Amino acid sequence: NITDYGLFVEIKDGIEGLVHVSEIDWTNNNPNPHKIAKIGDDVEVMVLDIDSDKRRISLGIKQCLPNPWENFSKNFNVSDKIQGTIKSITDFGIFIGLEGGIDGLIHVSDISWESEDEIKLGDYEKGTEVEAVILTIDPKRQRISLGVKQLEDDPFSIFMSNNKKGKVVNGKVVEIDENNALIQIDDDIKGLLNISEVSQENIKDIRTVLKNGDTIEAIIIGFDRKNRTVKLSIKAKEETEEREALESYKADESESIAKTSLGDLLKSKFIKKDENE
Repeated sequence: NITDYGLFVEIKDGIEGLVHVSEIDWTNNNPNPHKIAKIGDDVEVMVLDIDSDKRRISLGIKQCLPNPWENFSKNFNVSDKIQGTIKSITDFGIFIGLEGGIDGLIHVSDISWESEDEIKLGDYEKGTEVEAVILTIDPKRQRISLGVKQLEDDPFSIFMSNNKKGKVVNGKVVEIDENNALIQIDDDIKGLLNISEVSQENIKDIRTVLKNGDTIEAIIIGFDRKNRTVKLSIKAKEETEEREALESYKADESESIAKTSLGDLLKSKFIKKDENE
């Protein structure tokens, strides 16, 4: 018999088992059983389960065929680069057709190093071939995770390695509201300047001292890895410059006093020498 949910197969006179639709094909979990076989066909099946109490036998057709997920895990490793064709595009990512008729998912978070809000899935088209890196292979769950952004090094991580806290950087204001200004430091890196870090004076609205297009110079005071932004401070830069200037002034004063004291000491010795003579 053939139903919408599977095939009933006679494995011995008077004994039947069910091949559920999910056990027919490795790559299609919901095939049409009426298109798979017709009554009277001989099929090879594997016994998956025997429930004597309920008098039920579960059978599988796909288990008699090579498992493409297992084959893929044998032929490829995590971190391998692979090419595939876009089969479908969803709100959460892109499905790529791979060897063996299986799919791999490029989640939206693995498309670009930019934040997910800035990623435009509309830039991708079905049927286009893309290159990706294999992130995970899970044959049991029939899942393969891929990534496009991993083809290149993370520019934010590189920036953090090359620019430590306390370094002075330049940038341009690209977005601004009452309390924050977004600063473009370079092509891939943005910084955040909070109103509390603008000046030593009390400012009510950051827009009274800055506007879009302004160029600023600020110190790096931290990194927001989650939002991929550099925390900036103009106030800390001014305080650092004032402190360095004060320390330099004190050093100059100390040197001047030391020289004066030495000069007075030598002068007094010469005067005493003359008097004795």
